[in-house]
Amino acid sequence: MLNQAKREVPGFEELLQRFERTVSILGRSQSTFNNYSRHVAAISLYFGKIPTELDAEQVQDYLFYQQKKSKTPSQTYFKHCVYGLRFLLKSEGLPYEFLRSP
Repeated sequence: MLNQAKREVPGFEELLQRFERTVSILGRSQSTFNNYSRHVAAISLYFGKIPTELDAEQVQDYLFYQQKKSKTPSQTYFKHCVYGLRFLLKSEGLPYEFLRSP
């Protein structure tokens, strides 16, 4: 999924490099980066652009879509999606307050 996003979404590879650097500098594990980056790639592929170019309404629509696409949605998957997006937006200096955990 990451490679697909790198190929198909303009700016994704550069965003991912900055994100990895931030995650590392803040002392988070490689596993955290891998997990969060998969969610960042998924939303990027869904919209065809990087999450930093999305508005709050689009992100909320995506989260709603994620929650509804499965008859038994995983709360862990959903929470990691929220956490990953929030961490990314925060690391890019963008507002993230609308991403409260449900």
